[in-house]
Amino acid sequence: MSKILKNTVLLTILTFASRVLGIIRDAVIAMYFGTTSQSDAFFIAFRPFDLARKLFSEGILSVSFVPIFTETLEKEGRSKAITLAFSFFCFLSLAGIIIVLTGIFFAPFIIKIIAPGFVVHSYKYGLTIILFKIMLPYLWLVLIAAFCMGVLNSLGNFGVPALAPVVFNLVVIWFALMISKYFDTPIIGLAMGVTIGGLLQLLIQVPFMIRLGMLKIPPLQFFHPGIFKVIKIMVPCMIGAAAFQINIAVASFFASKLDEGSVSFIYYADRLVQFPMALFAVSAATVLLPEFSKKAALGHMDEISELFSNGVRLVFFITIPAMAGLIALDEKIVALLFGYGVFNAMAIQQTADCLVFLSLGLWAFTGVRLFVTLYYALSNIRIPFYSGIIAILLNLILCSLFIDTLGLKGLVMSVSISAMVGFIVLFINIPGAVNINKFEIMVSACRSLFLSVIMFFLVKQAAVFILTEGSNKFWFGTGVVCCMCFGMIFYFSMNFFISSPELKLLKKGLIRNKS
Repeated sequence: MSKILKNTVLLTILTFASRVLGIIRDAVIAMYFGTTSQSDAFFIAFRPFDLARKLFSEGILSVSFVPIFTETLEKEGRSKAITLAFSFFCFLSLAGIIIVLTGIFFAPFIIKIIAPGFVVHSYKYGLTIILFKIMLPYLWLVLIAAFCMGVLNSLGNFGVPALAPVVFNLVVIWFALMISKYFDTPIIGLAMGVTIGGLLQLLIQVPFMIRLGMLKIPPLQFFHPGIFKVIKIMVPCMIGAAAFQINIAVASFFASKLDEGSVSFIYYADRLVQFPMALFAVSAATVLLPEFSKKAALGHMDEISELFSNGVRLVFFITIPAMAGLIALDEKIVALLFGYGVFNAMAIQQTADCLVFLSLGLWAFTGVRLFVTLYYALSNIRIPFYSGIIAILLNLILCSLFIDTLGLKGLVMSVSISAMVGFIVLFINIPGAVNINKFEIMVSACRSLFLSVIMFFLVKQAAVFILTEGSNKFWFGTGVVCCMCFGMIFYFSMNFFISSPELKLLKKGLIRNKS
């Protein structure tokens, strides 16, 4: 567990840097483009590529390729693993090229599908098509970058893949600040930054792939039969591992029928929810997947049970209070991070409303991410697939029902409710081969929830006293940070007072890392 926690901490630190830059990137976009027709067009055009990035970098490729690659490496040796990697690289390259070329020719038709609320031949519709075509090469780049990430993670290198998004965010920020102003339509410069950022995100990983011998052509065999197994489970993995991302995309497509800026409000709220989710759930799942796969290949089920139970408890221990904090300081956080330039008070309020309803599902988003990791490490794709289908269909139904009565709030509420149902399906169908103590996990989550509810009211009340209207951004930001720190101090102090097992587990792992 010490090694797992050490890698998770490293990955969390790098992911934190990436997410902070991601927030800065979005703050820059909000400041310059606000919640206008241009921003809506950009976020709709970017959504399929962002979805592909999350599917492959944080979902489908990790859970479909990594277990098989790890099993091949453990059982058949390094040469066979290199053959498998080369075969899959060729497959992804060809598939990516075909998709990009298809997207160029059928862009108008695709935009009609993903933005049904955009009027055909309108300015917003035409701009969306242009931005979509500019960012199309990013799709191929993100496929190959995700492949490199999967291979490097399987071989124990978590640092470089986690550093790659940092490079991407820096490039996009630079294009938004320095390049976009040279275009008559500035948002075009931002779209170009996405494509160039994707290229550099890939190039930073290539030297390490070459050093490990994973990009050389196998001398004796060009094709590994394991590629069929990977391809066979990719689509079910796509549904099971990334139902949340798909549902966010669906909510955005529905939002295109609402008032101007609705697509942007969902995007910014999603980015804030993704911050704690990526820091803890995705980092833990990324580290645990190769470890689970190795132990599953060797038949060490008891070790998997212990690692998974501890991992879930620790992630819930962190994400549940993070959920409470986001809800307590919703409007304050949005104002601090995005409330600049043309991002006005109405945009702050609408984004904050989306953030509250989306944050309610944070525990379910993180829970699904971890449970899917366990299922796929055990080569069980059926249950996550059914769970994903249920969540996606339920989201479609709820979005259709809520959009007329609750509007934007109803769309994000649908995403949260669907994730909760998907999590329940995964939780009650844990494979019998793994002896997971469900009661222990539920008690741990309820304990964290109880303390988080108390923390919520205290932080909410503290914000009333500390955060005053009319204060400048520095003192306002200082006040928000103080409220966050107050909540964290209370939460961890109470856990220390009641001798929380999760706090002891966290402390034990960190002490081992230092030694």
